[in-house]
Amino acid sequence: MHEEPHTPPGLPVVGSVPKLASDPLRFLVGVQQAYGDRYQLVRLDPVGQQPVDIVLDAELVHEVLADRDRFGRPNVGPQATQRSGLLSSEGALWETQRSVLQPEFVGGQLAEYADISGEVTEAILASWPDTGTVDLFEELSVLTIRVISRSLFSRDMSPDRSRAVHDALEAFGEELEIGVGDFLLPDSLQRGPSAAFERADAFLEEVATEVIDWHRQQDDPPRDMLTALIEAQDDPSVALSENELLDETILFLTAGQETTALTITYAFYWLSQHPEARERVRREAETVLDGDQPGWEHLSELTYTERVVRETLRLTPAAWNITRETRMPTRVAGTRLEAGEQLLMPTYAHHRDRRVWSEPAVFRPDRWAEEASRSCDAYFPFGSGPRVCIGRQVALTEAQFALAAILQAYDVEVVPDRFDFRPAVTLQPSNPVRARIRARD
Repeated sequence: MHEEPHTPPGLPVVGSVPKLASDPLRFLVGVQQAYGDRYQLVRLDPVGQQPVDIVLDAELVHEVLADRDRFGRPNVGPQATQRSGLLSSEGALWETQRSVLQPEFVGGQLAEYADISGEVTEAILASWPDTGTVDLFEELSVLTIRVISRSLFSRDMSPDRSRAVHDALEAFGEELEIGVGDFLLPDSLQRGPSAAFERADAFLEEVATEVIDWHRQQDDPPRDMLTALIEAQDDPSVALSENELLDETILFLTAGQETTALTITYAFYWLSQHPEARERVRREAETVLDGDQPGWEHLSELTYTERVVRETLRLTPAAWNITRETRMPTRVAGTRLEAGEQLLMPTYAHHRDRRVWSEPAVFRPDRWAEEASRSCDAYFPFGSGPRVCIGRQVALTEAQFALAAILQAYDVEVVPDRFDFRPAVTLQPSNPVRARIRARD
């Protein structure tokens, strides 16, 4: 491996940054394929701005994500600068929040969340027509919002309220789409939040406030994540502020549901492209569920469905890129980095690295029963290190249950032959995802 960072060729002054900004997915996959066997990282170095380093070595990705002393999570867009929940907080605040929330995502709680997921999926299906066309991502967003609301906040959210939350998140996605200015302009010249973003943020704050107020009015509050946070406010060793409680509620309501809804949406897309795989999921669902709604006891038997979810997360990870920022001058892979440099660790590109994956662009769920390993360094759809996604098992379970329950009851075919993506904070479809549905006899 070379010790000095390589800089891919580009335009004068701005270098490769316009290529990255105009088509991030293609550019990052191209860089991974062209340089991954020669360099551990490459550098984009626009004049007047901090360099941007792309980490190409999967083992180095995990080293960076495990080292919270040298590398921190940068603020990404207006929401991150306004909210200090578990997804965006740092240091002692993050330690406090993680310790309070971790018990809510282990043991018997997971079984309870699984059963809620099955119940909500059945309720959503009861509202679908026998035949027709639906906006699949919107429908699945309603599903995941209601699962999150019931599981973590013990409140069922109405379909209309859930759609309003989905619309607010759409506004966030449009605001946080990557552009050339994000890399070339100094912070003082970056655009501020739009009026649409501010309205969406205010609406989500209203939703979160209502949920918190409801919990506080209960004589015997439910034992859930929000109750754990509220009780932590009374613990002198925790000292969770009111704003931090509100931020945590908003971030779990939004981030947890969107990534899972995207994963299920993309799974249906891949299954529509591969009808033989879709039929295998259906047959497995009919055998395991036998007409019932999915529950915790079914999870271990939905083996092929799990492979479909894992392969979907490989090809189209909702968390398509992870960014860290150097906290201090340091050396990485023999290269000196100054404080404030950004390191991009593109999940999407690592998941398609031809040196690691056979037929990397091909949807082949059975690779997870053959040569692929979920512990592979080049597979990190939920991140890695101390900040690995706290709700990863909940997300996997919810995705498996949704696929099995829906395909047991409906034929679902995504209409677009291909997807165009909008790489914002998450990997989002550029247009509504239409699907034809038909109830099965």
